[in-house]
Amino acid sequence: MNPERIDFLMEKYGVDWVVVEGSGSSTSLFYLTRGAHIGSGIFLKERGKSPILIHIDMERDNVKHLTDFSLVSFSSLNLRDLNQIKDPVERGFAYYKRIFERFGVRGKVYFQGERFNNVSLEVFKRISSELSGIQFPPIKEDIIYIARRQKTEEEIERLRSVATRTQEAFLVLIDYLKKLDRSSGYLEDNGRPVTIGAARVFLRNELIKRELIDSSGMIIAQGRDGGVPHNHGNDEEPIKVGTPIVFDIYPREYGGGFYFDMTRTYSFGEPSKDVIDAFEQVRYIQEEAVKQAIEGKTCKELEELVVNYFESKGHETLRKNPQAQEGYVHSLGHGVGLDVHELPVINLNSEHTLEKGDVFTIEPGLYYPSKGFGIRIEDTLYIDKEGRTVNLTFVPKDLVL
Repeated sequence: MNPERIDFLMEKYGVDWVVVEGSGSSTSLFYLTRGAHIGSGIFLKERGKSPILIHIDMERDNVKHLTDFSLVSFSSLNLRDLNQIKDPVERGFAYYKRIFERFGVRGKVYFQGERFNNVSLEVFKRISSELSGIQFPPIKEDIIYIARRQKTEEEIERLRSVATRTQEAFLVLIDYLKKLDRSSGYLEDNGRPVTIGAARVFLRNELIKRELIDSSGMIIAQGRDGGVPHNHGNDEEPIKVGTPIVFDIYPREYGGGFYFDMTRTYSFGEPSKDVIDAFEQVRYIQEEAVKQAIEGKTCKELEELVVNYFESKGHETLRKNPQAQEGYVHSLGHGVGLDVHELPVINLNSEHTLEKGDVFTIEPGLYYPSKGFGIRIEDTLYIDKEGRTVNLTFVPKDLVL
């Protein structure tokens, strides 16, 4: 988290204070507290001033790394006394009244709450009407989500570490699968077919060894299943010789933190000519899009590059047919960070332009479940402080293993 970035956005949106309530499992609060493991907390920041964090007393050791914050314990504000108020709206109003008065919260306030509900709505109606000088302007953007888009150098180094460890784990799996017997038409280990599920467990174990976890899952989808972009694959299915498999791997740091996202399509043995032709097209345009993913390039232009190419090759696209189920039916990319999908958005409707600090994927694909295959190749890249595009993905892109 970069306080200057928060200040910039506060000024842009005309905000005097940012108030974010939640737990450590809230991605926004995790970001703002630089990964603090807290059960509950409130982040406050006046524009141009140092952040404030109200935290549970017994979690004081978990926030001591925030040396540029004013750290305030719940007990110092006597907030527990308010639990005696039975009415939840009265209690919530008293809670925020005490906090806002204690820290002088005034003016235009941007609020974000992890557990916002109807009670919260009533609380903030009362705050608006009864606490003078406080407004909640109708901002239609998520300021914290936007702030998370530009990664700091420290955040990029953490992402780089996740990228390296993910690919090391993945290559251990691929090396294991490459060495298996293929004579029966399936990959076998000591005479027993190796299934998609077994490959998934193998990779999961390798990730865990490297302090990574597939908390959002992973895609290992063979043949027809790979032709449906987000089909995770059939764990009971044995791995077949000569059939393409889409490996889409997107783990995160164990205990919460940054994701990495990559996809490779491999076939253990020679696949059909249709598969080879489709793969060569995907690889060509993926590498071309990576070359053109530079600072100042609009995300829409990148998507149009890929759509134009695939349409020139006779494939259906979502531009030609928004209901298409085969062809190029998946957008080109997305940002990566504390969520696996973040800003910028790279599709035909995107209004984003690539900027310094962006971390994003380039992942074109062709999907033909009726023909029994899908192809996707995905790299994660970032734009450094000098404006150079750096590819974090080094796993080979060869189809046949």
